Amino acid sequence: IVVTDIEMPQMDGLTLCKKIKEHPVLSDIPVVIFSSLINEEMARKCDSVGATAYTSKPKLLDLVELIQKNALI
Repeated sequence: IVVTDIEMPQMDGLTLCKKIKEHPVLSDIPVVIFSSLINEEMARKCDSVGATAYTSKPKLLDLVELIQKNALI
């Protein structure tokens, strides 16, 4: 499982997610986006790049639940 933020210095999390999901070997890896920027529009963007799940900071318990749920895939 990959957990990423949207805002990062070299590559944003949406681009990272898209690259993972388009890669023939990595595409099955679950990607969870954990960001303070999650709103309705950003949720649509997360879906459009193939994110497995997303949640808003600082909801750490939600993040832990998403990791547990998706790490079993």
